Amino acid sequence: MRSPRQYLSERFPSLTLLDSLAAAFFLVLMIVAIWPASRMSRDLVFITAIPGSICAIVWSLTLWSKARVLIGRLKLRYKSVRRYAGIVALTCLPFLFLQQASLYLRGPNILREQPPPPELAQAYPKMGHWRVHLVVAIAHLDGDDGNKLESALRDALDHIDSRLHVTPVILNRTIKASGRPQGVAHLDALEAVSNVRVESLIWGGVNGVSPPGVGPLYATKVSDYPQFGGAFLPGDFKLPQLPPDDLCKVVRLIVATDSAEFMVRYEFKFGDALEPLIREVRAIAGDPRKAASWNPDTRARMNLILGIATRTSGIELKSQDSLRAAVTYFQHSLDDWTRDRDPLEWAMTQRNLAEAYSQQFGLDWHDAPLLPAMTAFQNALTVYQSRSDRLDAAHVQLGLATGYEIIARYEPGRDNLIKALNYYRQALQGFDRRTYPDLWAYAQVRFGNALRVMSFEDTDTKNLEAAIAANKAALTVFSKQYNPISWSAAQGQVAECLNQLGTMTSNPDDFHQSISLSRQILDGYPRRESPDSWAAIEMALGDALMGLYDLDRKSGRDYPRQAAIAYRASLEEFTLPANPIGWANAKQGLGNALEELGTINADSYELNQAVDAYNDALKVFKPDKEPLQWATAKYELGMALSYLGAMGTGVKYFEQAVQTYREALAVVPEGSAQNLQNLRYDIQHSLQATLDELHHRGWTGS
Repeated sequence: MRSPRQYLSERFPSLTLLDSLAAAFFLVLMIVAIWPASRMSRDLVFITAIPGSICAIVWSLTLWSKARVLIGRLKLRYKSVRRYAGIVALTCLPFLFLQQASLYLRGPNILREQPPPPELAQAYPKMGHWRVHLVVAIAHLDGDDGNKLESALRDALDHIDSRLHVTPVILNRTIKASGRPQGVAHLDALEAVSNVRVESLIWGGVNGVSPPGVGPLYATKVSDYPQFGGAFLPGDFKLPQLPPDDLCKVVRLIVATDSAEFMVRYEFKFGDALEPLIREVRAIAGDPRKAASWNPDTRARMNLILGIATRTSGIELKSQDSLRAAVTYFQHSLDDWTRDRDPLEWAMTQRNLAEAYSQQFGLDWHDAPLLPAMTAFQNALTVYQSRSDRLDAAHVQLGLATGYEIIARYEPGRDNLIKALNYYRQALQGFDRRTYPDLWAYAQVRFGNALRVMSFEDTDTKNLEAAIAANKAALTVFSKQYNPISWSAAQGQVAECLNQLGTMTSNPDDFHQSISLSRQILDGYPRRESPDSWAAIEMALGDALMGLYDLDRKSGRDYPRQAAIAYRASLEEFTLPANPIGWANAKQGLGNALEELGTINADSYELNQAVDAYNDALKVFKPDKEPLQWATAKYELGMALSYLGAMGTGVKYFEQAVQTYREALAVVPEGSAQNLQNLRYDIQHSLQATLDELHHRGWTGS
């Protein structure tokens, strides 16, 4: 029996052993190049890289005279050592170099696409390790014998729910409120804590008002945020004139609400921590024996405090009952404060009333009032403008701009969007970037979003380019490490603008940039801390993938599958009870992706899933509230039904499609806005095509 070596020598007489080894070597190199990430390639590279690297080092050392002397002392010839080390290095290291080159050329690299900016490449901070910590200083109170009230206030703040992370400290300083101008006392209070790390200061005296109340006492925030009432003027929030025991409970609620509002701003959860404190203060306000002696200012302040605390808790608990109660408290405050006698307090309450209305609308898009919020904002704005208070006016203008932007979603036309853009511009003029950078940057993001929405009404790209510029301006303030949620919101807006640019210009590069940016934002995103924002970015990614597919349906057949994954991911966070509009938009996007998948694969199961997704979206969209969204979803439902009909021989699905198209047309009358007219044309075209197919199949209806 012949050995394999004898067989090969007879079969290939000219083949030498050296030739065989060389062929095997190059064959293995090819395998590593073609499958660089396979288990075999990784193991081979690991095994060969170690001796190859050692021999390469040895070879290089033989070029050093001292090393050659040492080699001679070992009774070795350095030339032989150099030769053998070089052979081993040249044999082993090509596997490592070829594998790394293959992986580089297959993945993202500078030859194929631009590397991400340094900040995009950074990891998100571990927000789960972040903690809110509100430090409140209590100054020595003028006239407080034995520091009794000071100690009582500290003890009251010591017993705030630990979820709110409040720490009271005593400031060894007395700041008198009586006997001098309020502005001088305010500056003295700020100077007293200029070198102390505290967020707010309680100061004043106890004997300046009629017993049994104590005061005047003030709470002053020392950061760049407004005072407790939400306004920058007055510069200090005057505490209600109450007996010491009641005052301690009210101050505890004020401080707890301050901490809770800060937590809401940064999307930290505090549950129902405010509710026991609200009930405690509500019992004081509801006791007729106590309230009978209150003057109008004390009564108004108690209602304002209860309103702000109840609204803050209602936002956290997503409670319409709490928000409605807050509205009632603010209205009671306005019964005691008038514009003529108490202009700043009246304006402050109007702002809080507007915010409560807006939050009601945030929980219920269909039934909650938004127009009353706009009226309240306008009332406050007239006061601030008359007093040349640019900072508070800018806050109110920001609220008005946001409100008109929301109204524009439900009322066709450009008027509300134009109002929103004008108010955003005015707000940006009121915020000084150097003094209030976060407010300025937030306004830039909101302004950019309104410009992006306005681009749907235009045929050029100017608004989109301006929107990108606004968000990039915000990114000069927001950083991934210190403002991760705000940073990702601005980056997400840029991604959405690129998506729309791709749609308007039919430029695939814009879509690719949008998709790449969205995925970079999502990589490591702190989903637990901001689930809705994460879901919105996933949905935007799905939109960009579908936009790219619409541009190139032949080579992008996998995009609908990727889009469906993104839409389903967003639905993990968007739920019908908590966020009906987000849920409906994600359902509609999922329907689009499934419809295309069903068409590509001729799969009736996926088309039926698309029909279900559209019907889910139509549970939220209403023809009288969101005519464009409702008619679009109806049109897309009709398309899915038509595709199902084309797969069979009957007329059932075609008949349903005809009915669906006609319902959509009834909501889009002739003479509507341009975007509705474009939709009307598409619906009419699809309706006629469906009727033609039905008649071709022998249908006798009309």
